[in-house]
Order: sequence, then C-alpha cells, then structure tokens
Amino acid sequence: MGYRRSFYLTGSINAPSVEDALRFVGSRLQPAVTRVPDGEPGDRANWVLTQTAAFLDNPTLEVTEAGGRRLARLRPGTGAADIEFPRLTYQDHAAESYELFRAARARGELAPDSKFLVSIPTPFNAVNFFVEFDSQVEVARAYEKPLRASIEAIQTAIPHEDLVIQWDLPVEDATVEGWFPNPYRDVEEIYAVTARAASWVHDDVELAFHLCYGDSKFGASPFMGDPPDELAAARGGRHVYPRDASTIVAVSNGLSRHVPRRIDAIQAATVTTWNKLAHWQPLANLAIEPGTEFYLGLVHAEDGAAGAKYRAALAAKFLDGFGLSTECGLGRHSAEQLDQVVAAIDELFATQKAGHPA
Repeated sequence: MGYRRSFYLTGSINAPSVEDALRFVGSRLQPAVTRVPDGEPGDRANWVLTQTAAFLDNPTLEVTEAGGRRLARLRPGTGAADIEFPRLTYQDHAAESYELFRAARARGELAPDSKFLVSIPTPFNAVNFFVEFDSQVEVARAYEKPLRASIEAIQTAIPHEDLVIQWDLPVEDATVEGWFPNPYRDVEEIYAVTARAASWVHDDVELAFHLCYGDSKFGASPFMGDPPDELAAARGGRHVYPRDASTIVAVSNGLSRHVPRRIDAIQAATVTTWNKLAHWQPLANLAIEPGTEFYLGLVHAEDGAAGAKYRAALAAKFLDGFGLSTECGLGRHSAEQLDQVVAAIDELFATQKAGHPA
C-alpha cells in the first residue's frame, strides 16, 4: 500500500496574509489537505518568539544575560506559584483566522471537509528559548496556566467539529535525540508533561502532534547546528541531522502511552540523508493506536517527488499506510521551493490516484 493520498500541513505557509494562505491551500494542495492552518503570517512566522515579552519583560522573573543572550530565571526563594504571566493571544489570532477560514470554505475556496488547524508550541518549547536551564521546569509549570486558558478560549470560539489543535514538539525531539540537556528527571516525564497539555483538548476536538527538528531554509536555528563552513552558512538549512527514525518512534510511542485521550494525527519530520533501510528500520517498533494517522515528512523541495518516492519505498518496508508532509512548515520555504513542493505533491498523488501506489 505504501503512502496514503493525504498530505499534512504543520502550520506556517510562506504567504503574506491569512487570506493568501487559505487560497494557496484551496487552489494548490486540496483535496490532499483536509486540516488547514492559517499560515501564521507576519510576526507569527517567528513561532515561539512571539512570546518573548511574556518571559523577558516579566516582573515576576529575573532576567540575566550570558553570552549575549537574555534569559529569564526564578527569583531567589520563588517557585511556580509565585510566577504570573500576562494573558496570551493565541486565541485572538485563532478566532480571527477562523472567521476567514469559514468564509473561504463557504465560498467554495476550501473543500467542504476542511477543518481549521491551530498549532501551538508546548510549554517546554517556550522555556527552552527563554529560561535558564535550572529554572525551566518550574517556569514551564507556571506557564501552563495562561496557555491552558488560551486553549480553552480557542475551543470556546471555534466549533469543535471544525477544530484541530496541534502541539509543536521540536524541543522534545531534540532532547530525546540527545542534542539538548533534559531539565526533567527522564524522557518519560517529558511525555507526561506533554500529555498534560494534550488533556486540555476536548474529546470532540481533533488532537495532533508535530514532531519537528526545527527545519529552516533561510538561516540558522538552535536545532540546526553551527554551519561547518561559509558555503553552508550562505545556503542555510540543516547542519546537524537526526541519526535515524528512532526518536520520532520513541516520542510517538511515549505520547501514545501517556496521552489520556485519542490522538488523531502525528506528523514526524524526516531528512533527506535517511537513504538506507537502517535509517527507517525503527518504524517497525512504532506502537501508536490504530486510529492515529501517521504522517512522514518525506517531501523535500531539493529532490521533489523522486526523493519522496525513494524514501517512501524504504519506509514502507517497515510501516504501511502513512500520509505525507514536508519536514516542517511551508513558511520555511521560498516561493520557488513552494512551487517545487506543490509539483512534487501533484506528481506523488497523481501517480497514486492512477493506481500505481509508491
């Protein structure tokens, strides 16, 4: 069977506005895409960095500077109960974008079965960016309060049958991979605190996870590693690589063990360097529930449909019936790379539709 005729978008799209992102999905990616994000335009393209002021301008935290970087930490003698955060704005953006989504669907610009996807970084991702290591666990626990309120407000504003809430997990992946130190007792506690956030999503709302490695086509990110030379620095993109599918399997299984409710979808980033059977063999140990859709980020602009088919054939030796995606959001792609991704999707799904599955 190989891959299914289903494509997953993780959130960002390189489009100037929400309306442009919705039109892009409806005109160029459907019917393969059913979960539709708003593209996260403007400042939201910076992902968790939109929360900078909540941590670094927070009077209940102490801010220090080390190595040219400002980080927050607990004030002496304080703990999670002493930290206060301002109201978050995830719900405001979601409610505004949902109205545009609903109008586009009513006009026929989006498929009738489209659902609206809202992607949000977990508390662990926020504190990893803004908080000193020794304070991360306590500050993350405090941050759960305003973030949970934001999730509840989203679910009040948007009809549940139309809503998908996706948690973004790059720091979780990087920590399980061994790239980042773990502020928690072990990896099981990482899964447990992620499951706590997942439990805020109501049972009649779809729940998804984006297992990310911080892809960026435009420059450095803390997940990419330092460029090894000037050519690599100018090119941007990834400089360190996950060794194989072990971590995405471990995190998927950990979530399946700990999340108390149904998981509707898991999207897992993969990289072009996984070109041997040994890179994909860990998929044989995937132990998610039968109702959880699994998507592999096999589609890369640099090698298009041919590369995706090659990697899909390797993955299919160990896992059947998976969907496709790119490594990360389409906001990390240039206009030219967007065209290359769309061309790859057209070829991949046209071939499958014609009765020749990869």
